[in-house]
Amino acid sequence: MASLLYVFPHPDDECFGPVPALAQQRRAGHEVHLLTLTRGEATSQRERLGYSKADMAAARYEEMQGVAATLDLSSLTVLEYPDGGLAELNPLVLEDEVTTHIHAHEPDVVVTYPVHGISGHPDHLVAHAVVKRAVCALRRDGAAAPRRLAFYTLPPAPDDADRPSHLSHSPPTLIDCQVPIRDEDLETGREALHCYETYRPVIEEHRPLDTIGDRVSFELFAETHDPPLSSLLDRLPALDDEAGLPSAP
Repeated sequence: MASLLYVFPHPDDECFGPVPALAQQRRAGHEVHLLTLTRGEATSQRERLGYSKADMAAARYEEMQGVAATLDLSSLTVLEYPDGGLAELNPLVLEDEVTTHIHAHEPDVVVTYPVHGISGHPDHLVAHAVVKRAVCALRRDGAAAPRRLAFYTLPPAPDDADRPSHLSHSPPTLIDCQVPIRDEDLETGREALHCYETYRPVIEEHRPLDTIGDRVSFELFAETHDPPLSSLLDRLPALDDEAGLPSAP
């Protein structure tokens, strides 16, 4: 069995798209760890609910416990860095957090957002940068884990797709893995997504699991696969003993 570590900035990032892949990976018996950098307290949904930032953080933290139980996650860690403020932090602090969790779990694969962050949210862009830097530093130092860095992304939308206009996609040439979605994993993903009761209006408006198609798509850093792999764990690269860099799969 293998191990995967997902690193996202906000509660619900894991459910707004990649969640069927997490469900499939747990169903297959792999370890799936989730590290969330903030408690998502700055969302405008708190104004609708009349919550303070502290109230919203507490509510979303509790919702994440439901997500962890629904997906049977191997571990969930929710940090308390400022939602919407990651760009103002010393990035070395965030890199150290990511590195600490990689050392703790020794994942075969680390997953975060691509360079465009899908939604373009500044916290998404910061997450991409700090996770990539942390993984590259580990490779430079010859660490055995992770063996792969993946970026959850969207493929181009079909012409008849009703995808929100603010979402970005990756070109097909950069998509190296597409995990087929089984009905049972999609259903588990929907159940996890609906744990976010405070986000119910957003979920109903944007229907995030309808935007991904019949597969969950990923870019693979420093790898090219054509046709795309069907699992994040297929053809895992070995690490070069001297440079700590992935060798050809």
